[in-house]
Amino acid sequence: MDTASLSGAASSIAALLAILFTLAGAAFLLRRLRGTAWGQKLNAAAQPINVLATRPLGGQHSLVIAEAEGQRFLIGISRGNITTIGRLNAHD
Repeated sequence: MDTASLSGAASSIAALLAILFTLAGAAFLLRRLRGTAWGQKLNAAAQPINVLATRPLGGQHSLVIAEAEGQRFLIGISRGNITTIGRLNAHD
């Protein structure tokens, strides 16, 4: 092999490595930013729904008290279904 073909092969390998490192960096950034609004971590206090209590009922059934927009709800959860049982009165 002459030096021209070795030089061409080396530059091709360098370009390929640069592309691979760029793709790896982009994949890393996408994984870091996934689930956020443009990289801004969401504050738990800013989320509109809060789970106040959970009570397992056996098997894969449970009751949950959740609060949304100042109202509390009793919710029944099973493996294949979520049902609002009723609205709860606020504690005074």
